[in-house]
Amino acid sequence: MGSGKNRKYMTVSGVLPEVVRHQGWAAKLEMHSFFPIWEKVVGENVACCSRPLKIVKDVLWLEVESSTWMQQLQFEKMRILDDINATLTRSRIRDIRFLLPRDEEQGPSKELPEIIFVSPDPEALRKFEKQVGIIEDEAIRESLIRLWYLTKACRRKQKS
Repeated sequence: MGSGKNRKYMTVSGVLPEVVRHQGWAAKLEMHSFFPIWEKVVGENVACCSRPLKIVKDVLWLEVESSTWMQQLQFEKMRILDDINATLTRSRIRDIRFLLPRDEEQGPSKELPEIIFVSPDPEALRKFEKQVGIIEDEAIRESLIRLWYLTKACRRKQKS
């Protein structure tokens, strides 16, 4: 094309792994890698009565079908932890907590605090914008910036 400039185009699939690595998200993503293969990791007996809900501070929260299964899985907790951690290379699940499904007729079990917006540190925003600046697709770059901004800005209001 005449300009002599050799522009290097990067695809989203080429950029995202670098962003994930640079942000330190690889271990967090890996922690959730066993969710889709839950039955394969823990076995049919455990998988038929439970499902992974979330991981908070290296603690896996499992929804369990009934209090009977909850008690049984409490006995099997260490084996389940070992099975899960055997699938992980960068991270570890350190504990498991069990929850019963919420009964919809009872309504919410706990009232959640109001969400408030707190502007992120402008310098941190500039640093993130610089990191994603290599993404040539403006829509993707702006979407990542908005996602980053919302994860930093949305906070639950502290109870007085």
